[in-house]
Amino acid sequence: ALPPELPVEDFFAEPSISSLQFSPSGKLIAALMPYEKRMNLVIMNPATKVKKFITGFKDFGISSYSWGSDERLLILLDQDGSENYMAYGINVDGTHFDKFDEVYGILGRDPVNKGRVLVLAPKTHSNRFDPCSMDLKTGAMTILAKNPGDVRSWVLDHNNVVRFGIASTRLTRTLYYRETNSRNWTTLQTVNDGEDGWMPLGFDADNRTVFVARRQGGGPSAIYKYDTATHTMGEKVFSDPVYDIEDILTSRRTHKVLGAVYDADKPRFLWLDATFERRQKLIDQALPGCVNTQIPIGEEEDTIMVHSRADREPGVYYLFDEKRRKIEELAVSRPNLDPAHLAAMKPFEYVARDGLTIHGYLTFPVGREPRNLPMVINPHGGPFGIRDDWRFNPEVQMLANRGFLVLQPNYRGSGGYGDNFERKGYRQWGRAMQDDLSDAVKWAVAQGYADPRRVVILGASYGGYAVMAGLTFTPELYCAGVNYVGVTDLKIIAREGRSIPEIRAWRKTRVGDLYEDSAELEARSPVNFADKVSVPLLMDYGRSDPRVTRAHGDDMAAALRKHGKVFEYNILTGEGHGYRKQENRIEFYRRVDAFLKKHVPGLQTADVKVGTPSVVEMPARQ
Repeated sequence: ALPPELPVEDFFAEPSISSLQFSPSGKLIAALMPYEKRMNLVIMNPATKVKKFITGFKDFGISSYSWGSDERLLILLDQDGSENYMAYGINVDGTHFDKFDEVYGILGRDPVNKGRVLVLAPKTHSNRFDPCSMDLKTGAMTILAKNPGDVRSWVLDHNNVVRFGIASTRLTRTLYYRETNSRNWTTLQTVNDGEDGWMPLGFDADNRTVFVARRQGGGPSAIYKYDTATHTMGEKVFSDPVYDIEDILTSRRTHKVLGAVYDADKPRFLWLDATFERRQKLIDQALPGCVNTQIPIGEEEDTIMVHSRADREPGVYYLFDEKRRKIEELAVSRPNLDPAHLAAMKPFEYVARDGLTIHGYLTFPVGREPRNLPMVINPHGGPFGIRDDWRFNPEVQMLANRGFLVLQPNYRGSGGYGDNFERKGYRQWGRAMQDDLSDAVKWAVAQGYADPRRVVILGASYGGYAVMAGLTFTPELYCAGVNYVGVTDLKIIAREGRSIPEIRAWRKTRVGDLYEDSAELEARSPVNFADKVSVPLLMDYGRSDPRVTRAHGDDMAAALRKHGKVFEYNILTGEGHGYRKQENRIEFYRRVDAFLKKHVPGLQTADVKVGTPSVVEMPARQ
């Protein structure tokens, strides 16, 4: 049946609970829950399910946290969206709240030393971060490895020895290795931009075999075994002809690599471990149509927490007892949302004008005939290395609830489809990447799904650029646009970080050079074509945004005013690259909702149910 129109806050208020993590012993659960509209830390008894807040932030919420021991946790905060994070330690009863000024990132719990966490801190150089083990009571740090230069990520073995360091300098990646703490770093490989190479992911239980993600010939990444004793590449373990596989699953108890998980058309698990594979089948039978992630609990890992999610299920946490063949609901992320009112997200593909196959997702509104619908094309941000995947998306679901078909193409340049596919998007801002979006619109119209008179383009960051490029370069395709923290001037992008040669070279390959490609950058910058905007436009920006500075919004607004265009422009103080404060996020999407209802013809009255598209059936919540 046609679902009710759900309030905007049902989609964009903070979830009722998220980020559940059991303590090391499995006796307590930590989670994030809203308090005064901000995500704060609670401690929960799994037997009684009684929850107690141990933080009470009102101005900003917790970004992430990690258990250090059964008694103490480490949390990260971001005050204003500037992405300058602050780290604090806190006891499970809310006492001993201490700030740790040197911590710039959390790697996780120290698996060898109880009461300590692995963190990144600039101990040996002011602008290089060293992996350290930190005592959560005193803040005292032990340096596990000195950064040999520009190392951004590390791989430790199961004895806490830092064995690999991966240095990234934009166009070059250098892989360092050492066998023990007493050994010096040696260089295993240096890979230039676009060359084949491999990345270590994690050690198997023997502390000799490391599983690596390897790219060959520009195709999708596959997972191989690598022998650190002989420094030879071994057998291929997992691969897919279309999609990258770059994430392994490891047991904290046995240290064995259990399998891999990757995003295909939907997330998939590939198991090496027979126990996890057997359990996965049982859990999937109990919770069909969902992606069900196993999270072992406690030192013995004999109980499993399951995080179950889907396109129409924001997330439910369960406890699974295999011996008793019982699955018990633990917590629901958004109990106010009924999956029956939400729309199915369907993988699809089409062929772009140059013959390239593009994958993406279609979300049809519930209870409406899938013909001649109003449509929103919703390009993702990035653009490079990022992709849309199959999951609950509050923006998509709100739009579908309002009667829109939502189209999400993973245009060229998107991640997850191999290096060649990503590189096809380089320097194609406003060119082939934009053509992919235009071709997606024309495909949906040709299929009869979309009404060509009622197509909206809505996106954030690079997606916001695509909105402005669409409204200026192909205005005939769209009836309205929503630009959320979007790039409008490629010269600003090319100018940022230009004083650093490596950044300048990287930007040249992806966007263009400020001087050598000046004319081309101007020709692809929507700010120079404000006169072409002929449909209603809504723009929103965060004043503290470190990624897409407010100049993109200010300059575009000035150019639109110069040409007498009617538009709405908002810039919010205390927000950055996307609104993190609940009230600002809700208010933004209320503006979007009102804007679309005002400017999309017949949105509220047309498209009444005649037939219904097929959907994936969801299980009732237990």
